[in-house]
Amino acid sequence: MPFQIDLIIHNVNIITMDPAMPRAEAMAVTNGRIIALGSEEELKPLFENAKDIIDGKGHTVLPGFIDTHAHLAGLGRKLFHLDLGDTTSAEEAIQLVGERVKKSPPGKLILGYSWDESKWTTPRYITKDDLDLIAPDNPIVLIRVCGHLVSTNSAALRQLDIDATHPGVDKDNDTGEPTGVLRDIPIDTRKLETDEEDLAQSIIAACHFANSVGVTSVHENLYRQQLQTVAAFIKVRQAQQLTVRVYANLETQLLDKLAGLGLPTGLGDEYFRLGGVKVFIDGSFGAQTAALSQPYQDHSESDGLLLFDEEDYRFLLKTANQLGLQVSTHAIGDRGIDMVLRAHEQVSKAKFVKELRHNIIHAEFLTQPLIDRVKKLDILLLQQPNFVHRWGLPGEMYYSRLGPERAQQLNNFRKILDAGIKIAFGSDCMPMDPIYGIYSAVTHPNPATRITVEEAIRLYTADAAYASFEEQDKGTLALGKLADFIRISGDPFTLKPENLRNLKVLETYVGGRQVFSSL
Repeated sequence: MPFQIDLIIHNVNIITMDPAMPRAEAMAVTNGRIIALGSEEELKPLFENAKDIIDGKGHTVLPGFIDTHAHLAGLGRKLFHLDLGDTTSAEEAIQLVGERVKKSPPGKLILGYSWDESKWTTPRYITKDDLDLIAPDNPIVLIRVCGHLVSTNSAALRQLDIDATHPGVDKDNDTGEPTGVLRDIPIDTRKLETDEEDLAQSIIAACHFANSVGVTSVHENLYRQQLQTVAAFIKVRQAQQLTVRVYANLETQLLDKLAGLGLPTGLGDEYFRLGGVKVFIDGSFGAQTAALSQPYQDHSESDGLLLFDEEDYRFLLKTANQLGLQVSTHAIGDRGIDMVLRAHEQVSKAKFVKELRHNIIHAEFLTQPLIDRVKKLDILLLQQPNFVHRWGLPGEMYYSRLGPERAQQLNNFRKILDAGIKIAFGSDCMPMDPIYGIYSAVTHPNPATRITVEEAIRLYTADAAYASFEEQDKGTLALGKLADFIRISGDPFTLKPENLRNLKVLETYVGGRQVFSSL
């Protein structure tokens, strides 16, 4: 009996991202992996043994994108709750919340996501007084786009047991009472709402969205309800509805449990794998909590927050090194990054950094001395090119928070790559859209900071796979690798940079199985 082939896609421009065979015209897949690549002529003898033959109509095929900083569970919840990302004022956002309250029974949690006052005509935060007027009986939690600042009403504050004595609570200057604005305070939504089936459905919805923008793998950074979320991912996986491969990072609260069970980074299967430990060192520029060496331009009394004690961080690194756990550290400001590097220099040294592929998430404000230290340690940087056009244009949030001189130093991908530092790209779901990220990196508003199309795609594919120890399985299209690929509307290597944004994902395949099509 002839060898059965599950899928052949041909008449396509395959950009493999593999230097050994950069381009191909056809590809064959069996049991979820690539078994043949080459020209139409070379693969033609295999056609008669294929279950499914796809004519790619001359379109371009790329490896599936790997987003190294995602929040699928949170993204899915946004799809079911209020998305405030397109609002143009606080009043519009409050109106949308009020409309949802009217449709909800008393006591039901109202969740809103992605509001961004820096995009509003009159920038201001939403307060408790705004929300109490429209929702005295429903707890309301409105999460700013950065995830580091939350607006709540009195009902939510009561149920969360948060008062004016709690660190991170903004207080009214006259009364000393909470304004409802919370900075870098983890919100335990289990006190407000628990529905495991909703969580599983949120994950499925987020996977479909990720597939629609060409994402086939993510580094999932679990934030709230971590064990419940892991259980939901496993449930979706067992139901064969997980259409994105997940490398899951757990926050530090679970380090003791990981240590007790002896669970190392990489445990799992091709669809759900344990990543490492996620640590927050500082906050965000938007919330004015990223830790800076000099005060904020628009808030001279503040230089941000360090959210983790340095001695405790060194102890965490030492423990993770002993357990074989990767450490992914959120650090945005130069003071926060300095603390991370100093701790690694004292505890990890280059040996552990390289073996466990420790990384810094965001690492936006890298001065030249910090770049030199990153290179010496060989630490990975997981960066977000989509932030560049969202907040990095003249007059936008980076400039108001930091002033022009510091703003122009942020996200300098060209200088970092030229220093020989390994980068991988992700989105933080702001927005999850690798094509937009590629466009942003290639058309950076500072021309000296721009990188090439090839580099930008590599940072979303081959180098992103390296960040999760999976370069032997994914990131390029090569023999024996997972058949995770996308079909797009044009060849990014031949387009003008400004036209990259117009590329569309036509189809997405995970393990040779179609999981999205717009055709």
